Amino acid sequence: MCTSMAHDRLPGSCVVLPSWLVLPENRMSASIPRVLSSGRRAALLSVLSLALAGGAGAALAQDAATYPDKPVRIVVPFPPGGAADIYARMVAQKLSDAWGQRQPVVIDNKPGAGGVIGTDAAAKAPADGSTLLMVTIGHAVNPSMYARLPYDTRADLVPVGVVAQVPSVVVASPSLRGRTLAEVLDMARARPEALQYASSGVGTTSHVGAALLESMTGTHMIHVPYKGAAPALQDVMGDRVALSVDIITSSLPLVQGGKLVPLAVTSARRSPKLPDVPTVAEAGVPGYEFVSWYMLLAPAKTPRPVLEKLNTELRRMVALPDFKGRVEDTGGEVASMTLKQSSDYLDAEFARWTKVVKERGIRAD
Repeated sequence: MCTSMAHDRLPGSCVVLPSWLVLPENRMSASIPRVLSSGRRAALLSVLSLALAGGAGAALAQDAATYPDKPVRIVVPFPPGGAADIYARMVAQKLSDAWGQRQPVVIDNKPGAGGVIGTDAAAKAPADGSTLLMVTIGHAVNPSMYARLPYDTRADLVPVGVVAQVPSVVVASPSLRGRTLAEVLDMARARPEALQYASSGVGTTSHVGAALLESMTGTHMIHVPYKGAAPALQDVMGDRVALSVDIITSSLPLVQGGKLVPLAVTSARRSPKLPDVPTVAEAGVPGYEFVSWYMLLAPAKTPRPVLEKLNTELRRMVALPDFKGRVEDTGGEVASMTLKQSSDYLDAEFARWTKVVKERGIRAD
């Protein structure tokens, strides 16, 4: 059994050190008695460094072994009922199932300012794995769209893993003269700013998806932002706005009911939900690919072993038939990425949307 008394010991170990050695690293060398030769001083410092590393490693391993040791909350920076909320609740249920009765996993909806309010709350939470955050593509858009954010998007949060990817559909009013995407784009080129497209708000999925289409085709249409997808699609159906690039989850029932005309899906492959509808690339815009993604993040200083444990659980759950089936019911596909793959994916999205936001001059209201 380790005892410290007049000594201190390293956390998670039984390495007992004299109190005169337990000093900040930049003072340690000067505190070793000068009676030691320089060679012995260097050797002793090397031993102490290894001991410190061993103690830290043991402490991190203990973090993962006992995690979660307190209730876990998943912050959703949007109101209940949307796709991010639905996926977060699915993840929470599977984590609860995996952990048994050890600790509850709860959803904490904190909507406002395009996801900024909830994201800020999660970024400032303790970095111990007790707070997670479900984000969407807006997380990669906001840093370029807002002049200032109360958190550092890249430095304060790190990926745990991607949960799902969901395509959008370019939908048009039933009375629009163009019946294919190519025809609509020809109309937009012939009469710049004559066509209008509806979105569920500035910087939302439906906005940036259309902005990307404009950027890649050299067209310019008038953006009409609404407060939500429902009123936006209502005006497309009513022929007050020509088209929208809407997530398949909300547009599919209207397409199936004949109230909207599907011109193209935004994913790289055709959607099983709309197998006869071409992709945007097939419809004449090579290289266009756009999906909404849903990613779990954690505060940046969360211990790596805890992040790895969460990532392993996430990849396990998205492979489960019931989880996969529920995502597919919404028109999406599950995603399974390692920590590094998730980080690389997010970096690429930051770069992509920074370019589009600047090119199209998108600014928050």
